[in-house]
Amino acid sequence: MDQKFIQAKSLQEKLNLIWSQDRRLAPLELENLYKSIHAETQHGYQILDKALDRNFGGLLPDKASYSMDYNEGVFKRITESLDNLEMVGLYAKYVIQNCRVESHRPLLKQLGYVAERLIRKFRQQGTIEEKLHLNKEIVIDLVSRLCPKDMTYNPELLQLILKAYKDYKDEELLKRLADSLIQQCKDNANQNSDHDWLMLISTIFDQALEQQGICLYILLKKIGSNKLGHIIGEHRNYFLINYFDNPDKSVRIFKGLIKYSILSENLQILQEVTDILEEQMKQNSNQSCHLILSEIYVEVVLPLLLPQLHQNTSILDLLQVYMIGMSRCQELLTNDCIMIMYERLRLVIDLRQNDRSIFDKIYGFMNAIYKKYQNKLVHHDQFSKLLYIARDKCFDQFNQIDHPVWDCQKLKNLNFDDSLYDRPNHDNYVGLENLTNTCFMNSILQALYMTDRFRQFILINSIPEAKQYNALRKLFMLLNFQKSGFCSPYELKRLLRAPYCNSNDQQDVGEFAHHFLEDLLKYIPKELQEILERIFFGTHRSVIECPNCDVSFGQIEKFLGVDLHLNKYTELKDMIAQVYEEEKIEFTCEKCQRKSNDIKKSIQLNDLPPVLFMTIQRFQYDAQSQQMTKILAKVPLRFLIDMREVFQQQHLDAMDSQYILYAFIVHLGKNSYSGHYSCYARSMSKPETWICFDDAQINKYELSSEDLNSQLIDEETPYLLFYKNKSGHYLSINK
Repeated sequence: MDQKFIQAKSLQEKLNLIWSQDRRLAPLELENLYKSIHAETQHGYQILDKALDRNFGGLLPDKASYSMDYNEGVFKRITESLDNLEMVGLYAKYVIQNCRVESHRPLLKQLGYVAERLIRKFRQQGTIEEKLHLNKEIVIDLVSRLCPKDMTYNPELLQLILKAYKDYKDEELLKRLADSLIQQCKDNANQNSDHDWLMLISTIFDQALEQQGICLYILLKKIGSNKLGHIIGEHRNYFLINYFDNPDKSVRIFKGLIKYSILSENLQILQEVTDILEEQMKQNSNQSCHLILSEIYVEVVLPLLLPQLHQNTSILDLLQVYMIGMSRCQELLTNDCIMIMYERLRLVIDLRQNDRSIFDKIYGFMNAIYKKYQNKLVHHDQFSKLLYIARDKCFDQFNQIDHPVWDCQKLKNLNFDDSLYDRPNHDNYVGLENLTNTCFMNSILQALYMTDRFRQFILINSIPEAKQYNALRKLFMLLNFQKSGFCSPYELKRLLRAPYCNSNDQQDVGEFAHHFLEDLLKYIPKELQEILERIFFGTHRSVIECPNCDVSFGQIEKFLGVDLHLNKYTELKDMIAQVYEEEKIEFTCEKCQRKSNDIKKSIQLNDLPPVLFMTIQRFQYDAQSQQMTKILAKVPLRFLIDMREVFQQQHLDAMDSQYILYAFIVHLGKNSYSGHYSCYARSMSKPETWICFDDAQINKYELSSEDLNSQLIDEETPYLLFYKNKSGHYLSINK
């Protein structure tokens, strides 16, 4: 069938073949056929439309099908051959139209990956503008079908739409986009709405920060002031740390928000953030918050909001907060500002002659400002007259609205208090989305997040220029402050080294752990590298003992993690000791230049790090099957290891010698090329409760050590073990 189709000359011949064929095609035949449609230069889109409408060859699971097993791999290979965004939109259209809801997610996720790959490719080629001239309806379909399903798995597509239409100001598309995104957040069936709201508000702030927010006014109006205030207030620490942690960033965001229009929603965000910063400043004597508020006042409130007072009287509330709050710094209110304020208030009074409810607000504002700045305003007779006019027209002539002055004399702390980074709820944990065979990455990320010292290091230290580090920090922020559901490591994955960034194949979790931490260290400042190394890195050196001359010691080197082998022992303490045992080798001594088969080689351990992770090497090459097979020998978990017993050195400090198991990663499967990884970790608040992080799924087990050992089936083997020193210090062994 595929050969007949390929050999057909005319469009009509190809369409006739599609309409005449009802049988399900074999996978290879199906793959060849659809790939040939993709390659059609003239009528490919039209042919694909008919083929998908008919579900030609049985590519898509129909609404009566409950199984995806038959064509899932074929669908992936077929769509990976796409080189046309319009065709991606066609696939999205017919997946939703022809398939059961249960089938949508994996298929749409795959199409999201394809769209993101094409966008990146077109950008690199410099042809992105040319490729943006798509059928308008297809673009809308791409947005409404791919983006809202999970806003984080395909941020490239969202960015493309914003970029494509920022010049054309296509309001119909922007409204459709806004409706799609907001509907996803509001959907009662969405188990991850907490995350989606966070991402949507974060997207708004990111766009504002880049001063590219032409569509923000649509999104903001559709979200509404109350919802915006609620989301920001509920996740105040997340937004404070990520977006409002310094004056420059805060000012840029607010300038971006009001660049195109001043809405009540813009003002609600500014009001909410102001309240959060003010609270931090008062509670923690935070100087940084005062500096941020000062910059917002000088760069945003006075020059940008004050002149627009006549257009939106909600600005009065913010003006009062800042003008009275900053009243100790009277030089910030210049004569020019007073004149602008007077002119705008007079204009509002003239426009609202019969609206007495507005005069209550105006009089309350003017009265409060006059009390605080009387020494300046007493010289402005016109302001006093305007105050009397406002009082005569309001209902409440004794209106005493006021706001406390920000006492800036008591500020001591320059930076945010560390408690700001604490988890709001220790009993709620958040999962990570599986981005197709990324359980190896997810399990490591969860184990690292549950590593107290590492988590605190990442959360507290902001290094925006280090992209991979910054992506990890943003992900940890979500794990820390998101209250339920799961979040996506998509942004971080794209910044990893190959093959992790560009492959959907399963990878070895032990190798990934080493590569990830090593790469993280490369791009952070030296002083922070040293702090991070002191968490995970130990030191050792090689020792060569020649029977003909002296013992030779190698250079002291840092090491990350310990590899344990299953060739002699199955007890952890014996396997650790084996790593440091002497072995006889045949070697030519560098000192005496004699060759001997009686030379003893070993590794001398100097320091074990405060956090020690060990990999149980379970995979070995099988010559018969020519594959890496798995050793299923049972290795009982040991929840406390005393290193005095391992190294037979009783002089070691008792507290420094005890290492507690706090997390471990298991591999479920029979070989290294397949299977599944999940992470178990002790609860932060209840150490006897173990949390199982299985991608997006979170389970809690209140099990004893013996019960936990017995829960793991033979193929579910502990693979990577994370221990922390009970004292939190290094363990020095051979000093």
